[in-house]
Amino acid sequence: MNFASLQFVLFITAFTALFLALGRTRLFTPFLLVASYVFYGYWDYRFCSLLALTTAIDFWCGLKVADAPNRTQAKTYLLISIGSNLAILFFFKYFNFFVDSAQVALSDLGFEVGRTALEVILPVGISFYTFQNLSYTIDVYAGDLKAERSFVKYATFVAFFPQLVAGPIVRARDLLPQISEGRPEPSFAMQFAGLEKVVWGYFLKLGLADNAAAVVDARFAHPELYNSLHHVIGLVCFSLQIYGDFAGYSLIAIGLAEIFGYSLCPNFARPYFARGMRDFWRRWHISLSTWFRDYVYVPMGGNRTQWLRLRNVTITMVVSGLWHGAAWTFVLWGALHAGLMLAEDALRWLGRRSGIRLPAPVQTIGRLALIPLVFLLVTLTWLPFRADGLHTVGTILSIIAQGDFSLPHGMQQVSTLLRVAVIGLVVFTVDAAIEAGAARGWVRTSVVARTVACSSLIVLLLLLGNFDNRAFIYFQF
Repeated sequence: MNFASLQFVLFITAFTALFLALGRTRLFTPFLLVASYVFYGYWDYRFCSLLALTTAIDFWCGLKVADAPNRTQAKTYLLISIGSNLAILFFFKYFNFFVDSAQVALSDLGFEVGRTALEVILPVGISFYTFQNLSYTIDVYAGDLKAERSFVKYATFVAFFPQLVAGPIVRARDLLPQISEGRPEPSFAMQFAGLEKVVWGYFLKLGLADNAAAVVDARFAHPELYNSLHHVIGLVCFSLQIYGDFAGYSLIAIGLAEIFGYSLCPNFARPYFARGMRDFWRRWHISLSTWFRDYVYVPMGGNRTQWLRLRNVTITMVVSGLWHGAAWTFVLWGALHAGLMLAEDALRWLGRRSGIRLPAPVQTIGRLALIPLVFLLVTLTWLPFRADGLHTVGTILSIIAQGDFSLPHGMQQVSTLLRVAVIGLVVFTVDAAIEAGAARGWVRTSVVARTVACSSLIVLLLLLGNFDNRAFIYFQF
């Protein structure tokens, strides 16, 4: 069910009415569970059976890990949890990718084999709830979390509808205790802050992302029809689209949860104000980057030595690329980010070795200059992320390299670009203000002023928004 659809409006209206009617009764948690499955099953009811299966496996494994008489048995059940989750994810998301890749490799070596492929429907949100389940059993095994004894409560944690299909990837240690308490009683301040996040999230999605998508889709559908300038504009628009789309979804999810009294982890922190690649990944898709840090990067040895740092960054980022999609374009995207992070490490090391200390004003100017540089590098890496194949990447790069930045007659989509520019300026201004520390003062601003600001955003969205009901990008992951 798309947050930007009429069906969701009807769903959330009915959910709110029952939320208020049930109060703090024993029926509330089962109601939340059923509502979450209704939300998820709207795409395809068959998805619910897979969600229930993985939930049951990890609930059982969590209990077995907690009750195991020794670490050897506990580790066995942990491996069952990890193995079953990864096997299910592999089958639904990666089976055809690896089979096709093996077929191409064998064909290049002179071995002709028949094509084996299955028509597998990718369940919505499988990458997100798989990682959520994995973190639960790993934390129970590590002793960082007590196993949940109520299947209904655990299933509600996994299926919690605001963040189920596209994150944030919430840890059990953060959300399970809130669900165990029954129906929360949110304060007015919490609900109002949640409403602000929802409004801003819809502004990012329907205003920034969906307008930018109209520009991007045209260029990637027929890249040969556009010149260098068009493709540069297209890449910048995709940077804006994916930020507005994914940050918008995260804010709507977090805001909805807050309105009903639940606190979820933040997922974006103005990533296009990053001053380096490490900084970018501290700000972009925070719940995923911290998941990979805690469950992949650190267990492999982290950065204890320079060799481990090089190896672990490369593996982590390539696996992160594969997590996003079963295609070599995503592998390339992850590898590019690994290369940029390691190059940044090398530059930092050279800077320390040189011993050169620049004056404070020069350092400040240098840090500010890093912002557009990082944005440029990230924008270039979005090319393989968005392209439908490596051939498209090559086509667009070759066109950009031609250097044709002429403005052709009758330039298409001028009105759409103007909408993107206006809304992008609003988003940049708000993010810049928050980056400068204005958020602390905003919390103390009167409710009237904050209501006027939200109302103004809604009016601007109604005037300039795109309401074509586009799906969120991360639904495909």
